[in-house]
Amino acid sequence: MSAKARTAGQLINALVHLHHRVAELQVSAIEQRPSEKTLSAYGKSFPHPSTAVIDQGNKWLGDDLMEHILTTLAESVRAAHGFFYAYDPGAGILELRGGRGLYAAHIGYQVKESAGMADKVLSTERPTVVNDYQSWEERCSDHRWDQIRALCATSLTFEGKLMGAIGLVHTEEGRTFGKDDEALLTRFGALAAAVLANARRHAQAPQALAEHKHLREELQNRTNHLQETFFATVNALATTVEMKDPYTAAHQRWVTRLACAIADEMGLLDEQIKGLRMAGLIHDIGKINVPTELLIKPGRLTEIEYEAIKIHPQSGYEIVKEIQFPWPIAHIVLQHHERMDGSGYPHGISNSEILPEARILAVADVVESMSSHRPYRNGHGIEIALKEISKNKDILYDRDAVEACVRVFQEKGFTFE
Repeated sequence: MSAKARTAGQLINALVHLHHRVAELQVSAIEQRPSEKTLSAYGKSFPHPSTAVIDQGNKWLGDDLMEHILTTLAESVRAAHGFFYAYDPGAGILELRGGRGLYAAHIGYQVKESAGMADKVLSTERPTVVNDYQSWEERCSDHRWDQIRALCATSLTFEGKLMGAIGLVHTEEGRTFGKDDEALLTRFGALAAAVLANARRHAQAPQALAEHKHLREELQNRTNHLQETFFATVNALATTVEMKDPYTAAHQRWVTRLACAIADEMGLLDEQIKGLRMAGLIHDIGKINVPTELLIKPGRLTEIEYEAIKIHPQSGYEIVKEIQFPWPIAHIVLQHHERMDGSGYPHGISNSEILPEARILAVADVVESMSSHRPYRNGHGIEIALKEISKNKDILYDRDAVEACVRVFQEKGFTFE
């Protein structure tokens, strides 16, 4: 006996004890293993295969493994003839894919599932045993099978799906199949069903992968469209507040550019930066609820007027919170005037209570505001603004955001132009 034959024989002898646990063979590239609950339904008495057997089993697929199963089964019951059919659910036919003895010369032979013998075998869960085949009313009328005297066959089903059929025949007068043959066919049939199921999965893999690719592309297109909608919504909101306060017209966009540059320097994820960009463009949207005369007042604000200005983060939150963004936009808007030591507004939260994006936005907001012209003062310039945030890092502002901001200006050459 050749080494390949010995290996095949060892594989079959080990696998026949698996019953439907053979489903655990990792031969499917696109489907998960059956659950333990599913496997237990096929009989808990069969031992688990060794890793070596599984690895070897992965190398045997479809017809090759089925041939070895059929050969071992036939030799076990001393039957000279045997067959296995694979079922094509689309066409509703059974095709002879492997055979020995009488069937070896007819590979490719097809029969409809509704045909007499096929219908009888496929319609019952138990093996069909016919020891008086010549007088059986369901016997096949095709003359190529006239030599059959006894038949033992069973349908192959896996997880409720028909995979095919396997069987043995005797052509000698007086030879019959008994209960032991029937039991052995059942056990081998369980293995054969799983093998055909895995072969079918492999055959369907290219189509399934193509469909998966199409679905991914469609999902990406819808995601892109949704993000475009979000950006359009945000730009509309930004334009609303900019029309009310000309000094805020460029502020939100400049703050957004700087905040995103700081976030990139800090290594934030792309998705976080997208959310930060959205929030930056509308971080002052709440100012539409602040009297215009306060926003454009040329002199310094009184304490009461300043308190009125301070409502804008909360107002912005109330405006944005109902929009179902995939980022925490409303909370970033709410927190962009909070400070690390708890001295900010509107809620006086501190440190890790403040979202990372809001801490970055706070730094960008202060730098842009200090360096730009306002109705009540001239701009102080970038150098003084950077000194302000550096002096107050870990007190008012997040250290990492401050240091990244300084690098963005001094090493990366960032400008508001």
